Amino acid sequence: MDTKQELLTRLRQIISEHLGVEEQEITENSTWTDLGADSLDRLEMSLAIAGALNVDIPHPVGERLNTVGQTVECLLTLMPRARDISNIRIEAVTTKEQWAAVSKIRTQVFIQERGFLFTPLLPEPGERGVWHFLASSKQDPIATLSVVDTTQDRQLHERYGLSFGITDRPARYTQSAILRPYRNRGLLKALIENAQSRVIRPNRFTVEWLLYPAARARSSKLIQELGFRTEGPVLNTEFGSCHVLMHREVRFVAR
Repeated sequence: MDTKQELLTRLRQIISEHLGVEEQEITENSTWTDLGADSLDRLEMSLAIAGALNVDIPHPVGERLNTVGQTVECLLTLMPRARDISNIRIEAVTTKEQWAAVSKIRTQVFIQERGFLFTPLLPEPGERGVWHFLASSKQDPIATLSVVDTTQDRQLHERYGLSFGITDRPARYTQSAILRPYRNRGLLKALIENAQSRVIRPNRFTVEWLLYPAARARSSKLIQELGFRTEGPVLNTEFGSCHVLMHREVRFVAR
């Protein structure tokens, strides 16, 4: 987050999602009691905020925060300094060296950090219907995203409760992984915009979809800025509790 106001806006979204309070009713002076939160709610909120903002909130510190404003001020001191992504380079993965960097990032994020039983099952670069992207800061790989043509994969669509028309060409964004210092900076949005211009539109895919952590779905930049929407209920997936986010390329809809 760049400013106190941006952080307050994000916090209001998270509180609204978890406590069922309208965002406009949440102010800096709102206490957790005002918002109807008991001790268990406060613990769950602390975990949700920590996960959404990628910050560790020590339990004794969290217990002393009685208002939304106090929480914002605390978060500003706890959050790491934002990394500039204006000079990030995003490239299509075509070499063994790039593929090794992709695998290293995913192993660090999925296995070492989050403890997922993750296996890189995606085909290597060059396989038809699969595209991989790698983001780098200077010479250091920092993030990755893959795009898979799922047009013929009805079993996968049924697994996540998805239904597409016979003229639809759906593509899935999958296995996105961003190293910790570069999260919450719009890097996933940048990767997807890059994929849209280099894969989705040239190949005339009509629908894009991905799994996204349920706790952060509503406040994601994909919904707020790229026109994605949630599809169906919360799902228990290999990546935890997720929503399906979906975006339709209106220009390619058959008429």
